[in-house]
Amino acid sequence: VAFRVDGKHVVSGGNEGKIRRWRVEDGGEVGMPIDAGSVVCNVTVSRDGKWVVSGTKSGLVMVWNAESHEKVTAFKGHSDWVRAVDVSRDGTRIATGSDDKTACVWSLSTGQRVLGPLKHDDDVVAAKFSPDGCHIATATWTSGSVRVYHCQSGRLLVDIPIEVNSASNNSLAWASDAKQLFALSLDGNIHCFDASTGTTLSTWPIHSSNNARCISLENNGTFIAASAGSLVLFWNTTTREQIGSVIELTHVI
Repeated sequence: VAFRVDGKHVVSGGNEGKIRRWRVEDGGEVGMPIDAGSVVCNVTVSRDGKWVVSGTKSGLVMVWNAESHEKVTAFKGHSDWVRAVDVSRDGTRIATGSDDKTACVWSLSTGQRVLGPLKHDDDVVAAKFSPDGCHIATATWTSGSVRVYHCQSGRLLVDIPIEVNSASNNSLAWASDAKQLFALSLDGNIHCFDASTGTTLSTWPIHSSNNARCISLENNGTFIAASAGSLVLFWNTTTREQIGSVIELTHVI
């Protein structure tokens, strides 16, 4: 699931192989569903709201016009499930991570690979551009690693031993200044790292059990939200103190 920047629509994908757009105001579906032809493992929306990008079980990466739902381009990005897709802030590049144990960067307009494949030791379950577009952070699951690469040279800058949660592409979040990187570990802790050195700056638990699923950083980086079971909790990213009310839903997130 991904929000458009205007906050008025949310885009979803799943096992049915369809991508759907919904109005946040009343939950109504907008337009016809997009047929991705395979299980949609991850979906994201470009910052300008023009493009929807999806990664599928078949290894395809697809770009769609967010308004008309027409396919712009599709390419065989990987040989296995594409677990993670992200669009650079300037809307020109796509980062992907896959069960084929690689991460890549692609031109959004042409589908040509511009970086990679960056080889990992296990399935790549997260791939996120830094806000300044200079770096890409990746995470693997079982082997337990968060890495930071230079987006132009592909040089590995940081390799942090940590086992992240494998839920879609939501185990990593960059701070708005691109100097800090947040990771959600499998044991239910949020870790804040110095993105240039990999040094741990702080760690705090978000729940008593290990059912934490995803984290999301608010646009200006003031607070971070995390899901744990059927709960949504919030923390101040500076003080690391829990803020606001706990939201409790009827189903596990």
